[in-house]
This record gives sequence, structure tokens and C-alpha cells, in this order.
Amino acid sequence: MRYRLERVENRRRQADFYRARCWVYRHNPAAVIPLRRMEWSLLDSNEHPFYLHARRALWAAYDGPQPVGRIAAIVDDLHNSHYQDRLGFFGFFESPNDPHCASLLLNAAREWLCEQGCNSMRGPVSPSMKGEFGVLLTGHELPPYIMMGYSPPYYDSLLQSQGPRPVKKFFSFQINWPEHHAEILANQRHLTQVCERVHQRFPDISIRPATPANLDTVLREINRIGNTIRSRGWGFVPMTEAELDYMVKQIRRVIRPHTVIAAYWQDRLVGYNVTIPNVNWALRRARGHWDWLRLPQLLYWLPRIPQVRTIAVGVDPNIRAKGIATMLTKAMVDLGSQFVEWEFGWIDEANLPSLSALRRAVPMRQSKTYQLYEETWSGG
Repeated sequence: MRYRLERVENRRRQADFYRARCWVYRHNPAAVIPLRRMEWSLLDSNEHPFYLHARRALWAAYDGPQPVGRIAAIVDDLHNSHYQDRLGFFGFFESPNDPHCASLLLNAAREWLCEQGCNSMRGPVSPSMKGEFGVLLTGHELPPYIMMGYSPPYYDSLLQSQGPRPVKKFFSFQINWPEHHAEILANQRHLTQVCERVHQRFPDISIRPATPANLDTVLREINRIGNTIRSRGWGFVPMTEAELDYMVKQIRRVIRPHTVIAAYWQDRLVGYNVTIPNVNWALRRARGHWDWLRLPQLLYWLPRIPQVRTIAVGVDPNIRAKGIATMLTKAMVDLGSQFVEWEFGWIDEANLPSLSALRRAVPMRQSKTYQLYEETWSGG
């Protein structure tokens, strides 16, 4: 047997778990390797609040002394309580283009999930759909944006050869502002006119960017309404207060408060648009194998990031007819023009029609396609 599997239960194996990712993408110029401490923060069951309602097990695959693959098996009790099912997840999946290695990894995840009482498995999600997820089907030449997954072109066929079948597609769209400046400017004028008419009709509507002083409060309000707005979305699991606090603490180091935009009607938050700098742009410019080498470079590049990604958009469905979505679109377009490139993702394939207004306002191009996989075993 060429490969051997080891459970990740100590610091040495943790380092190998990270090294496996570096090995898989060692010749891939588009891949982005996070700092080791950044990746482990998503797996640290003693620190990350996700594990207050979830648990996981990790394995690394070796070819001789070299770690060449890895996988995490995850049970999210909050997900299973929300959907009344017994679904497990696999994530942080990396493998060479070898069915034998993939089989060892996926079988380890299946067996552990069975022991935990699961009767099906979905993935890859790392560690949940609030983080990176999916296998990249198109757009392999493009580096991933922050909190967006990346994988080699062979992962689709490799996973399907081992049993999991496609269950859901998601899409990302990108806009290059300098390239389409004239068209965007013309659309901005039209949007401005429409928003003026909306404001005349509904003067109690206001669009307000967050400030350094109120950012935490605004994000908590957005999470509260977002858990309601997104509740019908495929795979939705509410974000807990503890998870929100952890996320705010992490992104406060890089977020620019004015890129968090809230819509209010009669001083009640009814819509939002959250856009964050693409930290992956800075990570790609931080060279070296060790965090202590890359971190000072990362701190230099962070304020210079010319790219952003919109990670959340929502409007209270009870008052959507008041034109709030149009006003948020205008705010989004105004914001995007401050940067060179902007990514809008991910978008559930079922929600593509809802992008029609935004796609009329800005010349977005579909840039990437992601896919999730699922399988059910005996007794499911």
C-alpha cells in the first residue's frame, strides 16, 4: 500500500495537516495558502465557537514521510437540530489525483461519521457553509477571494469516483471597474435617478455606512435580521452570537467599516450589504513557508488591497416593494467604484434570477462555479 493514514491528534500531525495543502498546490500559481495560524483557527475545537455545537476528527495521508492528503469529518449538531436529520460533513479535503488516496480519506470520514450516528455525508465544507465550501468546477485560472474555496480541476471526477454525487451548484461573479468604467458611470446616473424617486416616495428610508464606533452594533443587527432573511436558503444554519463575536474579532483587523452598509426604514434595520477586502490578494504577496516570515509582509499589503468581495446582501421581504433593494444596489455600485475589482459570491443556482437588477446595473461576468456533493449509506 503506497499511502498510510494517521489521525491528527498532536502538534506534529497538525503541522502535517497544513503541509498536505501546501504539497497539493505546490505547482499551482492561482492557489492561495493561508497562514498556518489562520487555517488552524477554523479547526481549533478549544477556541472556535463553532465547536460549541459541533465536533470534528482529522486525518492526514502520507506517501512515505510526505503528507500528501487530508480530510476532516464534521458533525454540526445545530445543523441536524435545525433540519431534523443525521447529516455529517467532510471538509478541508486535499488529495493527489489518485483514487486510492481519496478512498482512504473518505472512508475514514465515513466510518467516524457512522460512529457519530450519521447516515449521510455532504461536502466539502470547511468547517461549515459559513466558511469555505465546494469544489471548484470553472475558474481555476483565477485566485480565490477571501472565504471562497479553491481546488484542482480533477477533484470533481475524483470525488464522484468514490461515491459522493453532485447535490448543489453555486456561482461567483466579478466586475473590473476600470475596464467597464464608462458603462458603470452611465448606470450609476440611472440608479441615482431611480433612488431619488424612491426617497421621495418613502422619505423614512435611509442608507447608512457603518463607522468604526458602531461597526460591532451594526454587524449584530445584520446578523439578527440575516438569520431570518436567509432562513429559507439551502443549507442555512443560524450564526450564533458567539460565532458572530468571533467573526467580528477576526475581520476587525482588515474590514473597512464604510463597506458595511445598512438600510433603515423608520430607524429599523431592514436591509444590508456587507463587503470586505480580499485578504487573499495580500496573502499571495506574502512569501515564505513560515508564518513569522509572511505575517510582516501581510501587514504591509493589507491596507493596499484593491479588491473586495460582497459576502452578504439581504432585504426584509415584508418591505421589499419599497425599493430598498434598489437603494442598496446603488450603494453597492458607489462602493465598488472605489476599488479595482469586486467579486459577488457565492450565489445559489436557485437565486440567479434575483441578480437580474444588479446585473443590469453593473457588467458582471460569471467567473467561477462551485459544487457540493452528498451521499447516503445503508440505513439512511
